[in-house]
Amino acid sequence: MADIPDLAELIRSAQVQGLSSDHSLHEEARQIIGAADQERRQLSQEELLSLCAASGQDASLPRRLQNHADDLVNQARCHLLEQQPQLVQPGGALFPGERADACWRDCWHFLRVIVYAVACQRSNFTNPTGMAALRELYQRMGVPTEGLNIALMQLNVLAAQEFERGADQELINACFQHLIEQLNKTAVKS
Repeated sequence: MADIPDLAELIRSAQVQGLSSDHSLHEEARQIIGAADQERRQLSQEELLSLCAASGQDASLPRRLQNHADDLVNQARCHLLEQQPQLVQPGGALFPGERADACWRDCWHFLRVIVYAVACQRSNFTNPTGMAALRELYQRMGVPTEGLNIALMQLNVLAAQEFERGADQELINACFQHLIEQLNKTAVKS
């Protein structure tokens, strides 16, 4: 079974964003996204403006999402725990607290990467190989994907509600839909 990656390799390989290797994006945009993603951080004001200038995106959209990321994730967390309080109770998939904290951190990072995608006006932003590794990692770690889906769908609703323009909501919805589809993709066996 040498072809089955160990847990440490899966953790290294699990990567959501694929924009930094999308050659249809300008080299500077790929470098900005690659650096921010490697450091697992939000975009600086200058980086955000640069990406939006290159894509023609109104910078207020990704800036607002980024500025409200903590609050949006907290609201999605509260929604999930209202729907499935057993997740964080003894015996639940997000117990003990470190598992729950990792889930909320993942939601924040998913939103962080969606901000990159919104700034570039790209709804297809994931790395296929990295997402396959993430799905495998989640399966091995027993991550409650049903709960994660509930949290991400609520995060989508909350993020879209931040904006009045239909085009802004459509882009946000398309980004979340793409992410959720990629997280729930199953291997097709021939």
